[in-house]
Amino acid sequence: MIISGKPIQNIAKVYGEQNQVRSSGKSGKTSVSQGKDEVILSSGAQEFSQVFNAIKGVSDVRPDKVQEFSEEIDAGTYQVNSSGVAEKMLGIYTGR
Repeated sequence: MIISGKPIQNIAKVYGEQNQVRSSGKSGKTSVSQGKDEVILSSGAQEFSQVFNAIKGVSDVRPDKVQEFSEEIDAGTYQVNSSGVAEKMLGIYTGR
C-alpha cells in the first residue's frame, strides 16, 4: 500500500470539517456533502488478483492420473510405495 501525504491531508480535512459541523450544528440544519469511498489497487495487487482468479478456475483433479490409478486398482496391480509414503510423512516433521 502506498501512502502519501495528500490522502492523509484529505482525511484530516474531512475530520476537521466534521468536527466543525458538530460543534456549530446545534441548530440541527447543517448539510455536509460526503464523497464516495475509493480504493485504488496497485498494479501488483491487480496482477495478483488476475493470477488468483485464473488459478481458481483450474481443476484440482488430474483426469489422466485418476484414470491411470483406476485401471491399476481394477487390474489388481496397484502397489503402494510404502517407503515413499513414510519419507513424505517424516518430511513434514523434519522440514525436508
